[in-house]
Amino acid sequence: MDAWKVSDELSTQLPDDLTRVVVRVVAGDVTVTSGPVGRLDVRRESGADVTVEMHNATLFVSQPDPDLAPIVRFFKMFTEGSRHRCSVHIVAPPNAEVSVTTVSAPVVVSGFDRESKVKTVSGDVTLSDLRNEVGVTTVSGEIEAKGIAAGMRLKTVSGDVAVVDGACRFVDAKTVSGDVLLDLDLDPAGTYDVSTVSGEVAVRTISEPNLSVDATSVSGSLVSDFGIGWEARPGRRTVSETIGTGGARLYVKTVSGDLRVLRGRTAA
Repeated sequence: MDAWKVSDELSTQLPDDLTRVVVRVVAGDVTVTSGPVGRLDVRRESGADVTVEMHNATLFVSQPDPDLAPIVRFFKMFTEGSRHRCSVHIVAPPNAEVSVTTVSAPVVVSGFDRESKVKTVSGDVTLSDLRNEVGVTTVSGEIEAKGIAAGMRLKTVSGDVAVVDGACRFVDAKTVSGDVLLDLDLDPAGTYDVSTVSGEVAVRTISEPNLSVDATSVSGSLVSDFGIGWEARPGRRTVSETIGTGGARLYVKTVSGDLRVLRGRTAA
């Protein structure tokens, strides 16, 4: 096992057989992208030394010390978060699995064929060109995803969610007050499930989609380019309509959030 304690900076080439990347930091920034030549660049900005380990084709990068008991480390991440800060830039093979956890550090993950997971409290998350299942959990960080050819599970409290220019086979997005935008090509057998309390939901796809819509709301409005509208029932509003021949299924649940189902670009 190779291991480093980084008190300043570290730049090193990564092995070609790297299959997993794990990053656990508090603040700063984290970027993990794919490329033909693996590389790690770490800069400690403040707080504890950054621990870097290579073991069994897995790269571990963490700040503070990963050897602390989990409950102690969790406590330190939140109570001492302002003093632990680092910058982590990683280039890994496309077949690497990626797992990133931060408190406030923004995260970028791009170009991987295997599963990617990101957890953060307030850091924004940017995803692109991912081809296997994606999972993101945030509190207030925004989630932006582009060119995703895989299923996505997204959870946030107040952060907005935008999924654009992809062909996801499913999207499961849950927010409290964050808005959700899906602007993508719908898989004919795909399922798109969005739940919010007050966040607005907008779905935009090709100009003549084949889509089944099932939605409920207490007080949210509905705007559609396809002539669908709420059916009023005691205590709630519902819609269950088919656009075109159906196929892809859209499920939306809101309390007061508005829903927009909009005509997009012309199909190629």
